[in-house]
Amino acid sequence: MEFIEIKVKSTPEFGEILQAELAEAAGFSSFMDNAEGFDGWAEVSAFDKAATEEVMDRYTAMTPLSYELVEIEKQNWNEEWEKNYEPIFIGDQVAIHAHFHELPKQFPYDITITPKMSFGTGHHQTTRLMIQNMLKIDHKNKSVLDAGTGTGILAIMAKQLGADVVEAYDIDEWCVENSKENYSLNDMEGFPVYQGTIAEMNFSTPFDILIANINRNILVHEMGDYSQNLKSGGHLLLSGFYEEDIPVIEEEAKKHGLTKIDYIKENNWVSVHFLKNA
Repeated sequence: MEFIEIKVKSTPEFGEILQAELAEAAGFSSFMDNAEGFDGWAEVSAFDKAATEEVMDRYTAMTPLSYELVEIEKQNWNEEWEKNYEPIFIGDQVAIHAHFHELPKQFPYDITITPKMSFGTGHHQTTRLMIQNMLKIDHKNKSVLDAGTGTGILAIMAKQLGADVVEAYDIDEWCVENSKENYSLNDMEGFPVYQGTIAEMNFSTPFDILIANINRNILVHEMGDYSQNLKSGGHLLLSGFYEEDIPVIEEEAKKHGLTKIDYIKENNWVSVHFLKNA
């Protein structure tokens, strides 16, 4: 499988906005910040060159930036990713790291991953926000659905928090493969990871907790499916959007019997907690 890599030089403020736009419009699914801006990757089959140029041209009029596009092999990308991957610590509670990292101490929740193409390594604010919100919810003996699982980190987190049923899916074959590999590193063999969209799934019973870290448009489009697959009184945790997007998300959630409880924020990214009405 081949990928398109975009190398962007920009300010941090515009870097976050550009990543969100490229993910939504141009097929990019993973990003890595660096000292000059960020790099991003899209599968060749998902990449939209015209949309990429439109986004970059629009923001070039607002701020100094430059970019280049390169076609690369998956293995080369993985080697570079592994070479630069750094562990993530969420307070004193959670460590997310590769097998080759030595941790400074023991953490209550310790997640080992193989750093690859999938979104959700813990470096992006939205993944960290989702985990912070998950830490506030009782998962013991609960059922959890991870929608758009990426690397599988949030599903692994749910299991470590005590969930006894954890199911996950992603539309991308590579994400499913990477999630299963990460499951094997965290004693989660046998837990299912499906390929497809939530509309294509046929879960036997609704879940106590549903988590989705995707993007605003997909979350709005799939809100009815999330509600349908959630028990009355169940928790819905969402991220992948900005604070100013909350009214749009909340308006759609209300249509499907979901009430906003609160939200947490890092920079301008947010994770919102909803409850399904009884």
